Amino acid sequence: MNKNPLDTLQRSPTRLILLIVILTFSAYAFMLGADFRTMDDEESIVNNAAIKDLGNIDKIFQTSFFGGMSYYRPLVSLSFMLEYRLFGLHPFYYYLDNLLLHTATAVLVFFLLNFIFKNNIFAFFTALLFAIHPVQWEAVANISGRAILLCTFFYLSAFFLFCRAIDKQRKQDYWLALGCFGLALLSKESAVVLPLVLFGYRWFTRRSSPQKFPMTLRLIAPFLAVVAMYLAVRQALGITNFFYWRSFAEALLAFLTFLRSLLTNIRLLVFPVDLHFDRMREMFTGFADPQLILTVLIFSSGLFALIKFRRKFPALLLFFILWFFAEFILVSQFLVSVGVQPGVISVAEHFLYVPVLAGCVVLTFVLQNLYEMNRRRRYFSKELFVVLAAGFFIFLFMTTVQQSIYASNQITMYERALVFDPQNSRVRNCLGLAYARLGLLEEAEAHFRRAIADNPYNVRARIGLGKALCDQGKCWEGVQEYEKIQVPGSQEKLLADNLKATYQILISQYKTKISENPADARLYYSLGVIYAKSGQLPQSIEPYHKAIALDSKFKNALFNLASGYEALREDNLALVYYERLLTLAGEPDHLDRYAYIHLGEIYKNLGHPEKAQYYVEQANKIPLQ
Repeated sequence: MNKNPLDTLQRSPTRLILLIVILTFSAYAFMLGADFRTMDDEESIVNNAAIKDLGNIDKIFQTSFFGGMSYYRPLVSLSFMLEYRLFGLHPFYYYLDNLLLHTATAVLVFFLLNFIFKNNIFAFFTALLFAIHPVQWEAVANISGRAILLCTFFYLSAFFLFCRAIDKQRKQDYWLALGCFGLALLSKESAVVLPLVLFGYRWFTRRSSPQKFPMTLRLIAPFLAVVAMYLAVRQALGITNFFYWRSFAEALLAFLTFLRSLLTNIRLLVFPVDLHFDRMREMFTGFADPQLILTVLIFSSGLFALIKFRRKFPALLLFFILWFFAEFILVSQFLVSVGVQPGVISVAEHFLYVPVLAGCVVLTFVLQNLYEMNRRRRYFSKELFVVLAAGFFIFLFMTTVQQSIYASNQITMYERALVFDPQNSRVRNCLGLAYARLGLLEEAEAHFRRAIADNPYNVRARIGLGKALCDQGKCWEGVQEYEKIQVPGSQEKLLADNLKATYQILISQYKTKISENPADARLYYSLGVIYAKSGQLPQSIEPYHKAIALDSKFKNALFNLASGYEALREDNLALVYYERLLTLAGEPDHLDRYAYIHLGEIYKNLGHPEKAQYYVEQANKIPLQ
């Protein structure tokens, strides 16, 4: 008599776990050869001085992640610090740790579901689905996914320990669950929904009555206390910056756009064929949009059906369906804005990392019931059903391998993302940086220009364009791009460093040109301008003098020399050169007007109001140009 292989596996959990580990590593092996990404990795790892010294541990726990005082994820930075300490800047080990975390989480999913369902095979197939599902690729195959990986591991550990503590009356597991929950919060803020999930688990799996509500609440209260302490720490550290919608109508449109993206997410669970990095969706612009109306109808019908037929659903299935949706609360756009650029919301695939667990439970439940239904009614042979189910798993596995291959080369990954979202200026900016790192400066310039065209306030793209131009020898064009940036924000230091380096290159170039052509007044003038722009005002005086010595009617040089002396508080010399400018023949222009205005200011400061008034009147006679 042939033994059923599933019966053999069910008696050997170790073999099931080993299969999960082997298949997970096989699916993601290609990503291990990837380099650090130009998005996030350079800021959080490569150029992050805080992680390169163990003495900065206290600093990590007192500062925000990425700057900007919006994210508090000290455990993520701590993990990078330990990796840097052990492996330096070798990306292989950072990706390997991501894969190890994902594999460990998949094994944890097996233990959690086996504890809940008391069924090794059900737990195995669900954990395997979770491990190899292609939608997980963005979190696993990008080092920046470390936050969600760490968070989920501690989050599910807390859930598992809570279940075990309640069922087996083990207090130590309960306290460990609280500790794991705290670690999850220190990894990523999305863990804050765990108390709601635990409440739902108790309520639905035990069919709690209103009379038992106080008892359930007492079990959840300590988790709420941990949330309160976490929020208090963030408040004390000032990590409280969030982006809010300007009006209720805008927030509602963003929320409805998110609901539309949820339909895509549900489809991705079953048919993940258009996966790409940094997925985004343009917001609905009005409530009459047909897609918006259809989205509302679909969710309204689904909610109505869920409420009407709720008693026909197994309690655990109902819990996992609701858990799927609960995990999106923080990225639902209704509380705060989670955007990519103006008019666009982020619907990144890594948002699905935890919801996929609940979705996989539902998928496995559906497959199990289809199998049982077919076994009873014999629609087709058992062998055909097994082939179809195996085909589905193979499809998911091969799609994950494909995504892992894409992720092994960031340029390929970014280019694929732009096929689906060509207006994603954040990804285009990163692609430009990746091309620039390879010395492909013209390609980098083209992508930076397109990113700026899509979002004129994209500071990183503007800085990238300036740098690409400078590296091509177009330094003046680069400076012009840098000077268009009015509010650099967190990029202020990078902008200042780039400008300083560019000015030094220009100074060196003009000194060389002057040595080759010492009689060209314009070269001296340009050198003076660069000195002044770079903050080296005293050094600009001599080149202006030499320009005027070569061309006594050089109006721009006279004005810049006068304004330079004025800035250096040498008013008498400033008066000489402003007045000398005004003696030049020709139709008065804007420089004459400005010279009169500056003379008026100087004489006013020197205590000569009559002269100041005279020069102001002269300035007003020259029309604005």
